[in-house]
Amino acid sequence: MATLPAPATDPTIDAALAALEGEEARQQPRGYLGMSAIGHECSRRLWYSFRWAAREHMTATSLLRINDGHRGEDVMAGMLRRVPGVRLMTTDPRTGEQWAFADHGGHFRGHADGMITGLLQAPKALHVWEAKVVAEDKQRKLAALCYQIGEKNALRQWDSIYYAQAQVYMHYAAAPRHYITVGTPGVRAVTSARTDYDAAEADRLRAKALEVITAAEPLPKISIDPAFWQCKFCPAAEVCHRKQLPAVSCRTCAHATPELDGDGRWSCARWGADIPVDAQRSGCDQHRYIPALVTVAKPVDADEAANWIEYEAPGGVRFRNGSGPGGLSSEEIRAGAWQQRAQGVAA
Repeated sequence: MATLPAPATDPTIDAALAALEGEEARQQPRGYLGMSAIGHECSRRLWYSFRWAAREHMTATSLLRINDGHRGEDVMAGMLRRVPGVRLMTTDPRTGEQWAFADHGGHFRGHADGMITGLLQAPKALHVWEAKVVAEDKQRKLAALCYQIGEKNALRQWDSIYYAQAQVYMHYAAAPRHYITVGTPGVRAVTSARTDYDAAEADRLRAKALEVITAAEPLPKISIDPAFWQCKFCPAAEVCHRKQLPAVSCRTCAHATPELDGDGRWSCARWGADIPVDAQRSGCDQHRYIPALVTVAKPVDADEAANWIEYEAPGGVRFRNGSGPGGLSSEEIRAGAWQQRAQGVAA
């Protein structure tokens, strides 16, 4: 059989997509636990994200889908505003900005697409409004669920993460209902579902968020099997299952604590001071890994005053995360300097 020529590519488009991915990679991680993510089943994944121990790097395709979602939101908002009696507010009149909610000392935050009243099926009820753009088959699944089990039950069965987002938004907005409009790419078709507020579910999710924020170490993982489908595609898989050490930042340091009496405040026990967000991103030379994150070895000794933690790796080789003779900085440990020491001992 003759060899077929490779499909033609456009170097300009390829460069544009690469630039899009590069721009996203340079974006700083958010400084809070997002209400839009609290529905993820694995609390460890949420903890890693909050602690900047793992970050999802999006492909150009994913970024284009997000852009499609932003444009679709504008289209759906325009459609709704054409209906007599419907009042859609996409900005909070008190602030002039997007509807925003915060809890747990500002460490748990979310932003709703809008608030809406005057729906023809429930004219008097206040609804939190969210707009989503999804693939055609997923959009059709929501429409089918609304028919099969009723729209009030459809969102929970359709997408548990969107459902959790809806519940916490209703809680903080003091709104009894949620209204989601779901379009296909290009918004060529739209379906919707309304959901009632469930106080018990909202409280459970708020408690879950507080646990993630205040946990000093990684929470239990959803599975110990790296091939489990949720683990296989998780952005934290390398850290969680393959013993990769996370990037050095204040949030992976044993000295840092998220405080609940402020607006996203973090404190440093080493320096006895608050840590500005910009400073959190790079940490300092006194950074010492949270011991549970050093999965290549186990902690065996420590000196708080001298600021070192000693570990023992498989084979009995010991190394210290700290300054002084034989000590290794967190960056050196992450780069594998302890392995070089182990090889030297073995030789």
